[in-house]
Amino acid sequence: MPKHSPTHLFLVISGGRAFFNALVFTVNLVYQVETVGLDPLQLVLVGTVLEVTVVLFEVPTGAVADLYSRRLSVIVGMALIGCGFLLEGSIPRFWAVLGAQVLWGTGYTFISGALQAWLADEIGADAAGPVFLRSSQVGLAAGLVGTGLSAWLARGWLQLPILAGGALYIALAAYLALTMPERGFRPAPAAERDTWKQLAGTARAGLNAVRGHPTLRVLVGLSLVTGLYSEGYERLWTPHLLQNFSFPFSFGEGGHVIWFGIIGVGATATGIAANELARRGKAVEVHARLISWLTLLYALLPASLLLLAWTRTFWLALLALWLINLCRNTLNPLESAWIVRITPSAQRATVISLWGQANSFGQVVGGPFVGWIGTVARIPAALTVSSLLLLPAQWLLALARGGEQPRHELE
Repeated sequence: MPKHSPTHLFLVISGGRAFFNALVFTVNLVYQVETVGLDPLQLVLVGTVLEVTVVLFEVPTGAVADLYSRRLSVIVGMALIGCGFLLEGSIPRFWAVLGAQVLWGTGYTFISGALQAWLADEIGADAAGPVFLRSSQVGLAAGLVGTGLSAWLARGWLQLPILAGGALYIALAAYLALTMPERGFRPAPAAERDTWKQLAGTARAGLNAVRGHPTLRVLVGLSLVTGLYSEGYERLWTPHLLQNFSFPFSFGEGGHVIWFGIIGVGATATGIAANELARRGKAVEVHARLISWLTLLYALLPASLLLLAWTRTFWLALLALWLINLCRNTLNPLESAWIVRITPSAQRATVISLWGQANSFGQVVGGPFVGWIGTVARIPAALTVSSLLLLPAQWLLALARGGEQPRHELE
């Protein structure tokens, strides 16, 4: 099978992953709450196992991508994620859900950093920024389709979308093995890449790149702050809706799954619109404009969390969820484009992995604490704490705004 252009293939990967993830995650927490029977603390512990796995494997797998092959790293990651989803959907037990997180988390670390670094190597770092925003839009549109399909499939059997997502991830891995090129990457010589010492050296080089670059330190700090808040929100918003709200319209048996599909559709639509505004406004090409976008989003996000936590009106909760997802869907491509532009190619996958590891470490630290609050107090209190954990982002962005930009950064 012929190799595809990197930009086209990156959009295919982004759309495919978003579609598969929407199939799984539209119903995943409903499945964990209603079928597996997890309580708030168990829900957060599931996420904690995932994030501990990411913390342990993020940098080693990023170093593997920088030394051996970014293409191979992506393919292995896709296959592992697919296996994780198949395990979770096949066995509705707490231990199986935990085991699935280990597989899924390990697979994620193989992809994290490697995929963005692969694109930057194939088409150039400057050209990659707009592609990240476009791929986010493609992913959101694909996720819209996946959300609707997931809600429809789940009405007959709640596990079916999870199993389908796992199988499709494995199919995508096989497709990439046949079509994914790797022309821009120069692996380390064979004599230099067969030892753990070389892996450790690459990891140290990535760490030194972050330590020596003020803006990279800010980006890693933002990732840590995002991790501190996100695990509590991601695991608790679904039981919050199920326990504290009455859905205004009934769609028959299993109809609440349709409502979660509607929530996902709205979140996708707002995310597409926000990404288009950022793309047309050239947010990733002008440093001051990028900082302004991030400042606005990091202000809107905690405010929306507070609204979700304390409103008792379903429609306001729905609005809050859409605003939260608008922020989350726009922050990632903006920060990804920023970090790719200012990181040397030789350490790019490792630095991006360190960025991701900071997020995972934040989730490991913040998740159980927020989950404990949700168990011993109430979920609204836990969501409030999640909102407060985001406040240091404004201080970090102020540092980035005031910092002097090196010549190779955004002009």
